Amino acid sequence: MRSLFTRLCVVVIIAAVVGLFGAGVPSAQEIKGPIKIVVPYPAGGGSDVVARLIADKLKDSLGQTVIVENKPGAGGRIGTEYVKGQPADGATMLVVNPALFVVAPVVFSKLAYDPDADFAPVSLIQNYQFCASVPPSSPIKDVKGLIEWIKKNPNQANYGSPAAGSLPHFFGLMIGKAAGVEMVHSSYNGSGPLATALIGNQIPIGVDAYDAQSAYHPDKIRILATAGAARKRPDIPTFKEQGFPEIEGVGWNAIVVPSKTPKPVIDKLSAAIVKAVTSPDVAEKIQGLGSDAVGTTPEQCAAVFKKDRERWVPIIKASGFKAE
Repeated sequence: MRSLFTRLCVVVIIAAVVGLFGAGVPSAQEIKGPIKIVVPYPAGGGSDVVARLIADKLKDSLGQTVIVENKPGAGGRIGTEYVKGQPADGATMLVVNPALFVVAPVVFSKLAYDPDADFAPVSLIQNYQFCASVPPSSPIKDVKGLIEWIKKNPNQANYGSPAAGSLPHFFGLMIGKAAGVEMVHSSYNGSGPLATALIGNQIPIGVDAYDAQSAYHPDKIRILATAGAARKRPDIPTFKEQGFPEIEGVGWNAIVVPSKTPKPVIDKLSAAIVKAVTSPDVAEKIQGLGSDAVGTTPEQCAAVFKKDRERWVPIIKASGFKAE
């Protein structure tokens, strides 16, 4: 009896000691706030809007202050390099896209970051489709007509995108390949100037993200097709529906953190982001931007990065495009 009493006392003492000292030991998942989501582009853009929607939700689920910090410049590379150098503790996250993680490593001979070595994926947050458009006065009505027109008019078959080295730039090359014509690319300083050129009938074909051109369809710009698996609106069929499944491409925004961030912290952030981005009110607002809300595990996010490199890198290299 005494022996049993002694053992119970020992158990109680050990429990008390563990509770006393364990209370001061930080959890492997603990993140010391405030938490920053760095957007490497100016405030007001699509990635900035989505980041702010998510930040508002994360404040509640993580119980910490979450702020969005814009660090624009050099096409997003300045903000990316900044986050690379931050502590790997989960307190600094970065919004990235294919331009930074797929295109830049191919077209820049000297890049101050390595997407795989310097960062760890957390979750996708948004998908957006590409589209091909023509001026409303164009005789081209659908993708079949577009391909036929390109074949018949190879010397006039130039197309515009919002920027040289952007995914719409290379998506346009994919359209030209389907027609067997090497189309000439014209770079515009953003989606607005490209839309203006199409509206003014200054260029025969435009390629951009659907959300950048949807507001002009059908009166000012005619969108011929979108490049995702499903229609974005009833009157615009996909390339696949029109018999061109090889013309396919989806852009995305994702959240990453410095590469040495502990896995439990990454998993905690991922779960919170998925919950935030798929909440009905946030998903509806992202849908209203012309894109789709999407949340993934870190592993699923990494798989998308890998798949997109396999899809786009051969096209980028074949183009011979190099950034200054």
